[in-house]
Amino acid sequence: MASALSRSACFESDTLDFSDIGRDLASKLKDSDISNILVSIDAANRLKVLKLIGCENITGVGLDPLRGSIVLELIDLSTSVITAIASDGFPLCFTLSEDDVIPILDSIIAEKDRALKLIELPQAWRKKESTQLAAFLKRYNNAQSSRTCFCCECRADFQASSWTDHFKGSSFWGLQRHTCYDCTEHICVDCDAAFCDDCKKNFCNDCCPIQYCACGKASCMDCFGVEYCESCDEAYCQDCRPVFMCECCNRFRCIECAIHLICSNCNESNCMQCANENNVQWCEVCEEDNCNDCRHKAFKDGSLDCKGCRGLLLPRIIQENEAQQREIEMLKLVVLNAVNKEIVHNVRAV
Repeated sequence: MASALSRSACFESDTLDFSDIGRDLASKLKDSDISNILVSIDAANRLKVLKLIGCENITGVGLDPLRGSIVLELIDLSTSVITAIASDGFPLCFTLSEDDVIPILDSIIAEKDRALKLIELPQAWRKKESTQLAAFLKRYNNAQSSRTCFCCECRADFQASSWTDHFKGSSFWGLQRHTCYDCTEHICVDCDAAFCDDCKKNFCNDCCPIQYCACGKASCMDCFGVEYCESCDEAYCQDCRPVFMCECCNRFRCIECAIHLICSNCNESNCMQCANENNVQWCEVCEEDNCNDCRHKAFKDGSLDCKGCRGLLLPRIIQENEAQQREIEMLKLVVLNAVNKEIVHNVRAV
């Protein structure tokens, strides 16, 4: 398995992203597989980006070939995007071990000429806030603080004193500051990297624009936690003023600018202006929003009891009956022509 994954088709020359091979395959990899892959591509001297998403059955000992790397710029230890949480608030199954990984990270940050810019820690580790990881974060913070960095926003050199949050109980514990999580370029304190409240990542202005709700919530374009309304030219989070996209006219508008109807059965939606017999309409009798496909299904099943819903469905039923009647008339003509041809054939035969 390791030899197959080490082929160039599986990753770029300086990037190894296990999410590209699919979760089903990545989840079958063991530490021995990861180690063999890293050795086969000379990762310590070539690999700049490593993302372990999908590698849910490794402890991290397989990352040993990365010891002392001076070329690695980003390491994402988030082995799983979706983590099942037990009643105590911690993952039901999370195998990545701090005991195995932290010594390897220490060997990298100890290198004077290291290229490391960003470490993304697993959510499980950040929730746990272990003493061992807190101590490493302090060492990492000191190592980064000793370096002079270049701000990608203002183009100025800077030195930051606080690169990670390692204060007990902080909601930002274990997150890295002053670094874009996309391009890994640094952002100085004065420019202040934009922070997404949903994915908990920083971004520079070039990589992923952040939208801000009036309440202060911020969301990147990938998370869609804050949506932009085309009518009032404002952005809102779902808690303050939900923004919906009409599936008919494809326009994004908040609930104050346009009434949106959402089917209570299938969640199909459209704005009031687009409401007709072919999509979602509001019934004044039962006071429910439903698309007419769901109403039609209930009508065919004999379970559409609301007279108002039947009235909304009436144009569609009439159209279907007319279409059915035309098909019957056409079928009659076909049969009649066939009968006439048979009669003519029999007369000529006589």
